Amino acid sequence: MSKDKPFQVYALQEQQYKTYILSDSSAQSQLEVVPERGGIITSWRIQGKELLYLDSERFTNPQLSVRGGIPILFPICGNLPDNTYTSAGQQYTLKQHGIARDLPWYVTEQETQENASLTLVLNSNEETLAVYPFNFQLAFTYQILGNSLEVRQRYTNHSSEPMPFSIGLHPYFSVSDKLRVEV
Repeated sequence: MSKDKPFQVYALQEQQYKTYILSDSSAQSQLEVVPERGGIITSWRIQGKELLYLDSERFTNPQLSVRGGIPILFPICGNLPDNTYTSAGQQYTLKQHGIARDLPWYVTEQETQENASLTLVLNSNEETLAVYPFNFQLAFTYQILGNSLEVRQRYTNHSSEPMPFSIGLHPYFSVSDKLRVEV
């Protein structure tokens, strides 16, 4: 990291996925984001200490859902009875936590002036419409500044009818002794 530029955003190929690194050198904080694996944050380090847990074996297998990091849950959090629901008289199958965490997102913006930030977008497509019949765009901006992480979210409904949804983030914090954790 350059001392002249305290904020940086850069990409590198890690294993089979391109990983974007956001860093604030003055705070020694770093965030790793993998757009193509559901827009997930896979690592958040402050002064060399990892704050998140990531099951690397599941992460590298695209057939499995990721356990770890901070996955994005959309258009549902949790699960539905028998993974089914009805909309406009038609039945759909939607698995636990929805579709956003399993689809590739696209980087649209990077910022390194006042902070380090990265904006990712997920648009509806044939695959999403088969399980969630709404045209949409999701835009998430991840920003680090000092020891803080900010996640800005924008949901745009491009359908002519109301678009029901719930949203969630599912952070997996790294703890050394889960019996001693207090919330």
